[in-house]
Amino acid sequence: MGIASFRQTVVAVAVAALLPSATPARAGTPVLLVRRLAGAEVDWSAGTVTASAGAAADMRMPSPDSARPGAERRARAAAMEKLRMALRALPVQGNERLGEKQVEAALIHASTTRIEYQSNGGVVLWVGVRFEELVGSASRAPSAAAATEPVALAVAAMPLQLALSVAAGGREIVMRCVRYHQGPPPAGAISVRRDDQGRLLPPQGAEAMLDALAGGPVVIYLQKVLP
Repeated sequence: MGIASFRQTVVAVAVAALLPSATPARAGTPVLLVRRLAGAEVDWSAGTVTASAGAAADMRMPSPDSARPGAERRARAAAMEKLRMALRALPVQGNERLGEKQVEAALIHASTTRIEYQSNGGVVLWVGVRFEELVGSASRAPSAAAATEPVALAVAAMPLQLALSVAAGGREIVMRCVRYHQGPPPAGAISVRRDDQGRLLPPQGAEAMLDALAGGPVVIYLQKVLP
């Protein structure tokens, strides 16, 4: 085996050793609400999409310190590509997916959420975006929406998706700041049902709440997560 081939083999082995396993779910988050998608992790309870990647040190560099910046750039590029693929596959509403412009705009807001430096100059890092950076809020900025007390809705069963339509009193709005929890809803949660179009239907007389649902954060309590 030549020197070049030997170096390639060593780097390949090192990269395999660096690659992180699936990030464990946050404490208290049901496993069904943390899902792998196109090599990334979607946490439907936290409202985040996170991808990770590792890169081995370049053995041609004179020291681990000098090799680390290049490894970090390669790891970030690989993680960003995983994130891009996951965002393209993320369910928005029904069969709808994010457009390419939306994906690229969201990637601008991607930040490094965790980084691990290896003693040999290798790097493992995680990059992520929040749901608000993907679809935003229909009537207020994400920062304002985050400061609003979330509305709790109770749904027996539904699939996980970024945006949800709500219809009442001849009006229809789209909720774009949604989180999910699995289990019994809190006191005061509003029970809604899904129609055959996948829209959520609140109880009669709830038309006044549509604007609050369209502009503020919503937490949906599910008894069953549909595929």
